[in-house]
Amino acid sequence: MNLTTVIGLVGAISLLGFVASSEGEIIHYLNLTGFIIVFGGVLVAALIAFQGRELGAALRAFGTIFTADHGVRAEIVELIEVSRHLAQKNIHLAEERAGRIASPFLKLGLQLVIDGTPMDDLMHIMNWRIRKMAEIESAQARFFRTLAALAPGFGLLGTLAGMVAMLRELGSGDIARVGSGMAVAMLATLYGVVLSNLIFKPIAVKIEQRTQRRVAMLNILLEGILLVSLGRSPTVVGDAMQAFVNETRDEIYDV
Repeated sequence: MNLTTVIGLVGAISLLGFVASSEGEIIHYLNLTGFIIVFGGVLVAALIAFQGRELGAALRAFGTIFTADHGVRAEIVELIEVSRHLAQKNIHLAEERAGRIASPFLKLGLQLVIDGTPMDDLMHIMNWRIRKMAEIESAQARFFRTLAALAPGFGLLGTLAGMVAMLRELGSGDIARVGSGMAVAMLATLYGVVLSNLIFKPIAVKIEQRTQRRVAMLNILLEGILLVSLGRSPTVVGDAMQAFVNETRDEIYDV
């Protein structure tokens, strides 16, 4: 479980609750018409703008913001074990160990090494997989950034619709109806701002950060695969991998 996401959601709910309760009852900030205009408008626009598979991928990506990255230490252990078998010229055990690796990226890379794939071809294939993953996850983040851009616009739409209703009732002198139109106008804008800045944009940022970390981890594994392909000893591979995953070292001030 990603604690920062959970804490952030609790904080957002608490913030909205504080703002609502400090200026009156929370129920005064609930308006079904304004919510339908904003949320329904964003949903319809998303259905028009994106294909079904893109929507499904974005929803699955939303679930990943609640899970913490486990790193690549387990994959590094597998990498070193395969390199040890290859150093001992035990191809059968190396293939067997590589076949049990959970990471598709590492499994493919080591299998290519075992099959004797030339270095240039190996790098081309593995770099292509990294780029492909980054493109897919960038599209997922772009989906939520698009929703973040749409939400304030539909908030403005709700505001205009509420103002039209309010102006239409001014001549009747019915204050209740005028107030209802005013509520739609004000709360639609509020809903658009909240959806954009407290939900959609943070989700997009979280996915983008996750993609950056995953690309970095895949590049670490690629460096290890290349070392194995070059025939480096398991000790050298292990030391190099330890240096790559050391994220706390400052290369300038050594702290």
